Amino acid sequence: MIALDSTALSLLFIPNAKAHSCDGQPIPHAKERMAFLVESVAQADDRILIPTPSLAEVLVKLAPAESASLLQQLRTAPWCALGSFDQVAAVEWALRTRDAIDQGDKSEGLESTLAMVKFDRQIVSIAIAHGAAKLISDDRDVAKLGQKYGLPVQSVAELDLPPQNLNLFETSHGDESS
Repeated sequence: MIALDSTALSLLFIPNAKAHSCDGQPIPHAKERMAFLVESVAQADDRILIPTPSLAEVLVKLAPAESASLLQQLRTAPWCALGSFDQVAAVEWALRTRDAIDQGDKSEGLESTLAMVKFDRQIVSIAIAHGAAKLISDDRDVAKLGQKYGLPVQSVAELDLPPQNLNLFETSHGDESS
């Protein structure tokens, strides 16, 4: 099972979402890469885990009718598993947070606000608790936390392109993320 953070999830459901690597570079064909990932996972009868904090970040960007439609799509998609911040994830989060406090750095060296670190730590903890083999993310802090906790993190730029005749030298009106 593969988990998605909100940056990866937004590429599937936010029309004008753009993708940038952790170093700020645009990711060419990001939407196509994500769509191909979903198609590949579905064909393999595997699932993609969507941690509910990631889902919440995407829902905030949608109108109420779009949110309702997205939720219906996710409830019925055979490739989708929603990962809640349940008891197992709460224990995972608490262990990681306690370790950070014991080491004297609740933010674990990240530059975000403590509130964002807690949110990102929830996403990673849910992925671990639900057995994700890797996490797709281009958020620098999520990637650092995943790597620190032993969860492999992959950039959208590292995902395969669909095996079709894409013109890799063409961008759509300067949008390198499509």
